Amino acid sequence: MESQGIIRKVDTPTEWCSGLVVVPKKTGGYRLCVDLTRLNKAVQRERYVLPTVEQVLGQLSDAKVFSKLDATQSFHQVKLSRESQELTTFITPFGRYCYCRLPFGITSAPEFFQRAMCRVVEGLPGVTCMIDDILVFGADKAEHDNRLRAVMQRLQEAGVKLNFKKCKFGVKSVQFLGAIVSSDGISPDPEKLKAVRNLPPPSDVSGVRRLLGMVNHVGCFIPNLSTVTTPIRQLLGKNSSWTWGPEQELAFARLKELLSSEPCMAKYNPRYPTVVSADASSFGLGAVLLQQQPDGDVRAVAFVSRSLTPTESRYSQTEKECLAATWAVRRLDQFLRGLFFTVETDHLPLVSLLGRKDLEVLPPRIQRMRIKLMRYQFDVKHTAGKLLATADTLSRAPCDAPKSTPVDVLELFVGEVLEELPSTIASTWTDIRARQQEDSECSTVKRYCETGWPDKRKVPVSLMPYWKERGRLCVYDGVLLCGQRLVIPSSLRRNILALLHEGHQGLRRCRKRAQESVWWPSCSMEIQHVVSSCRSCAEHRVQHPEPLISTPTPDRPWQRLGIDLFYLKGVDYLLLVDYYSRFPEVVTLTAISSERVIAGIKSCFARFGIPEVVRTDNGPQFSSREFSEFARSYGFIHETSSPRYPRSNGEVERMVRTVKNLLQKSEDPFLALLAYRNTAGPTGFSPAQLLMGRRLNTRLPTMPGNLLPTPTDHSRFKGRDAALKARQKKDHDKRHRARQLQPLPSGGEVWVTDLRCWGKVLSPAQRPKSFVVEVPTGVVQRNRQHLVAATEADEEGPASSPRHHNRSPPQQLPEVPLETVSGQGQAVVTPGCPNVVYTRSGRRVLPPQRLNL
Repeated sequence: MESQGIIRKVDTPTEWCSGLVVVPKKTGGYRLCVDLTRLNKAVQRERYVLPTVEQVLGQLSDAKVFSKLDATQSFHQVKLSRESQELTTFITPFGRYCYCRLPFGITSAPEFFQRAMCRVVEGLPGVTCMIDDILVFGADKAEHDNRLRAVMQRLQEAGVKLNFKKCKFGVKSVQFLGAIVSSDGISPDPEKLKAVRNLPPPSDVSGVRRLLGMVNHVGCFIPNLSTVTTPIRQLLGKNSSWTWGPEQELAFARLKELLSSEPCMAKYNPRYPTVVSADASSFGLGAVLLQQQPDGDVRAVAFVSRSLTPTESRYSQTEKECLAATWAVRRLDQFLRGLFFTVETDHLPLVSLLGRKDLEVLPPRIQRMRIKLMRYQFDVKHTAGKLLATADTLSRAPCDAPKSTPVDVLELFVGEVLEELPSTIASTWTDIRARQQEDSECSTVKRYCETGWPDKRKVPVSLMPYWKERGRLCVYDGVLLCGQRLVIPSSLRRNILALLHEGHQGLRRCRKRAQESVWWPSCSMEIQHVVSSCRSCAEHRVQHPEPLISTPTPDRPWQRLGIDLFYLKGVDYLLLVDYYSRFPEVVTLTAISSERVIAGIKSCFARFGIPEVVRTDNGPQFSSREFSEFARSYGFIHETSSPRYPRSNGEVERMVRTVKNLLQKSEDPFLALLAYRNTAGPTGFSPAQLLMGRRLNTRLPTMPGNLLPTPTDHSRFKGRDAALKARQKKDHDKRHRARQLQPLPSGGEVWVTDLRCWGKVLSPAQRPKSFVVEVPTGVVQRNRQHLVAATEADEEGPASSPRHHNRSPPQQLPEVPLETVSGQGQAVVTPGCPNVVYTRSGRRVLPPQRLNL
């Protein structure tokens, strides 16, 4: 760029200096971009009046031949004055540089370039320009050619360079200012309406709601709109069944025709307030260009939409929304260049990502999108999703989305036999037939199905599970079926179990897949065994909330304390809470070392006394040797909560939030704390009454007798407090659907969720619901919520190693014991362990103990 004369090196001091952002290209190179956001806020714009579409297109009434010229690197063709050059100074690792040519990121650049181009072609007939697009026209070829020569002469004299690849010469029609200009006249650009005209019909009730929301958003000028949409709105009735018939299809076609024609569509006018409403769905982008008319109504000018590429579909939702805004603005570039407009989105983070945030702090992908928008002048406005109906509908039905080919489905019911299986099975039909023939159980059952079942007493014990299903068992094309499900022989069951769980879905879904395609005795239990023993599922399993453990109320005030630290507005605080009265004591700290914390606690102990028990978290201030010595010398018991589990010290954690709110809201924090301590809680007693036996004097007028010490009815307080905690526990457990987690046996393998590693349970910890666990880095204590148990089946064979099992393919799963079920209430015999018997529900059946007489 320096060799081309676009930038030059700066060695003198300058008032302005912008940052440089280096963005990698897909080709492997780098793109240098200057962030001129702060400079743009101080730049004085010329406010050059752009011609209206009516003024420009009104000159083309007799035109028959057209040429369209495009200025290459338009802004870089304009030289900057020496004073203006220094304003564009930016810093690089190699020194400071400034632009010698007009940069693309300056907000005043489009208006200045428009004025410069108008001066170049001023006085020439049959020519008009809009930023870097120049249109030359004539009534016939001769007139057009003469005008084109004159324009080319002016451009040559002014030193304007053209992009030959984008120029069109002597054509009968050309696209200009969002319209198709031809010898037959001026017509709307079909691309503006393509998104609406190709809109597919809705496929469900949600699609109908989105469609009607879009219609109400941009179709308020359609006469008799309610009559047109009646057949479609009927599908939203409470007792209506979903049926998209010819009547709805006709109304839908009529609706698209009305939406893409007058009076719904408005003509574009650059002088009207302009809004780009953009939205992204999981598979498409959609946008609508809106303009506010002189009468205050908002009308649609153009609709656009497209599908996401496979790469784009993997973007995060924020990146998709940013892509929608970027693509919409660039897609509607002909309407937006040189104008100030508003980008409307329902994604709140986009307001700062495309607005006030600096480029260097943005993620790389969003940074590249922001750079593409630097040439435009716009602000970003957040709008609720329900008010963004049009863009939302277009994004969910992109016009270039692949269309499904209608297929006539013929349903044949031949008994209950299906050759096409719903789930994907590696074995072919022929392979399953051969494996069944090799399996002794399947071959015997096939023979029984063909020749007839013997008496129940003559059926072998191993085949009793099949006896229960004999009414559904049949042979079709040499394959044993149970209803519509294939009977899987023992040699294929391990592979089938792996395929059923290959998506790592839950137990219910895996069983559902099996119910649609495969069956064998005890398949339900074996599926449960595989799902529960999957290491990968255990690593990503979300623990169910456990029932709330309420903090027991001490026998007297200041017997048990909770202590914690918190930080607010640049100040560190020490908080002490009495578990009996909920009386908060707050101490300001100059440092959070053990020495300062102990000094603050001692000052409180000097006023209220020494408690019996102090409970803290596992912070370094409380786990230090100094604090242990302090607890020993003062004679109190020091308890710590479960590591990385704040709920185990919930009393003080909740008080931290309360005190923070008081300090943030109040001008005088001391008066706020005084008011809190003197206000009665749900039990009817204030913290000051319970701790000190009296009410505190505040600025609120009161009778002197109310300030006298009065004995507190502690028995009544404890009864109310117990009832309150019981109600809170009941509400919590119901709201979170809490349930008890199974205890962990010593020696069991567990997944430690916060450390993201496997460990071994050594023993239960002294804290409730906590265990001592050995992990690769040492021995730690963790709450039960942090531990996900693994089953014994995972420990069989080398593939079950905790370090490698989750990387093994499903086909490498350990051999699952194949069990044979005889039916409801019958026993299950495991072939690998002939002495082990289970019931259908999974309970182990122990042999009877007989007297040896």
